[in-house]
Order: sequence, then structure tokens, then C-alpha cells
Amino acid sequence: MERLKERFKSKPQLYYTLSIAASWAGAGSLMNSTTLANTLGVIPAAIWCLFNTLACIVFGLIIWYMPTVRRVMATKLCRFILAAFSIFQIWLCMTALHDAWEGITGNFWAMMITYGFTIGFVLVLLTRGIIANILTDNGGMWIIYALVLLLSIVSLVATQGNFNQLSLGLNASAIGQGLYKGFLLLPGPFTYPYFFKLIDYNEKNDEKVSQCDITRAFVGGGIAFGIYLIFAFSLIFTSISPVLEVAKAVLLSALAISSLSSFIYSEYAVFGSTLGFLINGIATAFWIFVAPLGVMGVWTLMAESRIYLICGMLAVALGMKLAENGKAVSA
Repeated sequence: MERLKERFKSKPQLYYTLSIAASWAGAGSLMNSTTLANTLGVIPAAIWCLFNTLACIVFGLIIWYMPTVRRVMATKLCRFILAAFSIFQIWLCMTALHDAWEGITGNFWAMMITYGFTIGFVLVLLTRGIIANILTDNGGMWIIYALVLLLSIVSLVATQGNFNQLSLGLNASAIGQGLYKGFLLLPGPFTYPYFFKLIDYNEKNDEKVSQCDITRAFVGGGIAFGIYLIFAFSLIFTSISPVLEVAKAVLLSALAISSLSSFIYSEYAVFGSTLGFLINGIATAFWIFVAPLGVMGVWTLMAESRIYLICGMLAVALGMKLAENGKAVSA
């Protein structure tokens, strides 16, 4: 473990890249693409996946072009609001983890698995901090790659050409829904306190981790996520056999857990260990009341509420940048 830490400290860029990809992935990237393909069609689902891939790339470029965004997000009000959104994300990850296992183990054991992983990360990240999150994200992302590759190849071979009959969804209404739900993804990374913490950590940290080009890490994170999503998208055309259901559940678990850890850590990053631990505990306890909404229900509730917030914050940041540029010209 110590050797792994030292490798990370000397060359952190790839670790940041995979941590960004893992944090962004989430079980919704697999479950929602299937839901959209079944309800709207293949093309709207593909549009949603394209926006999903671009989200972290857009975030990294905007942060580089408009550094004022970070100043707006660093205000106490914005940090508290983003921490509140992290609770929604914790609930989303817990719901996905539960749904992945419910059909295999039943509701009771699915709940035990969900609470077990959540409580475990609440305790581990309380004591181990950001490096633990980065390294577990990296391990999780390699597991995600291996499992999605296995599932896509085996399921495609097993279908023997008998693919799922899906609508292309070329009508205006379906395309419009695909664009709308895709657009809802773009503000997503701006609601990740962990991403802002990662940028700050890259610039200054007490663990003597080398500094790297964080913009390239976010662009790379988007590409790394997109590579996974290509194989995940292929699964909409096949039916997972009962033999592969456990492998799919493990993949969904790895996706959910990689995001779950980042949002649990986000509460510690914003509020500190004591208050962060309390908030994580409350979020874990109250999940039971949100779980009936399902993954898409929780995601839609969060996505539709965050878009207005992030657009407002970006408008303020852009105004600040334009004002600063005006002062520089006049000087």
C-alpha cells in the first residue's frame, strides 16, 4: 500500500484521471442508458451518452478558461449548497447499489449490502482522507473496465445475432427528450465538491503529492469514462443471462461504490470530520425514505433542480471574469 501511495505522489495525473472517471461514472450511466433506450429509443440514448462523456471535459475546460468559477464555488453559501446536492448523490448511489442486488438476494440482503458498503466508507474516509478515495477509485475503475468488457463480449456472443428489438427513436419528441436529459448532465460535475477539492489539492497539499496539469486530468477523465460507456452502451442490445446477472450486479456495485465514496468524502471536505460524519450518518439513515423513487427518479429529481443553480453560478463567474478583463484593459 505504501509503494502504491509513493507512485501516486510522484506521478498523480493518471490517478486523478481515473478517479474523476470513476466518480463520474456511477451506476446511473449503465442503468439510465438502458432505461432511455427502452423508453425513447437508441438514438436518444446515444445522445444522452455523448453528453455524459462530454460533461467532465466541459467542466475541466470551463474551470481552466474561467478561474472565477472556483472563487464563486468556494464561497460558504455555494459550498453548503453543493454539499446538500451530495446528499442526493449519496442516495442515488445507495439506491443503485440496492437495485443491483435486490433481484438476486432479495430486499433484506440488498439493504444489508447497501448499508454495509455505505457505513464502511463513511468510517474509512473519516480516518484516511482524500488519498484513500483516489486510490479506491482507481482500483474500482479497473474493475469496472474488466467487468464491462467481459459482460459486453459474452452477452454479444450469447445472443447469436438475436438482438433486442429497440426503436431508433428518430421522432422529434424522442430526440428532444434525449437532448434535454443530456443537457441536464452538463452541470453535473459542477455539483461535485470532490472535483473542486481535487483541483485545490493538486495546487497545494500536505502529503507532498506532485503537481500536474489538472485540466488534462479532467479531459482524460471524460475520455476514460467514454471508453467504458461504449461497452456499457452495447449492453442495451442484449439480454443478460441469469449466469451473468451476478457479474452485472458486481459491475453496478463497483460503479455505485466509486461514486458513493467521492460524495461521502465531499461532506468531510466541506464540513470537516465531525459535522461531515454527522451529515453522512443522517444521509445514510434517511435513504430508506428516498429509495422507492428508483435510480431514474432520484437522478431526475436532482438533475432538474441543479441546472438552475449551476447556470446562475456560471453567470456570476462569467460576469466577474468580464469585469476583471475590463479593468485590465482600462489599466
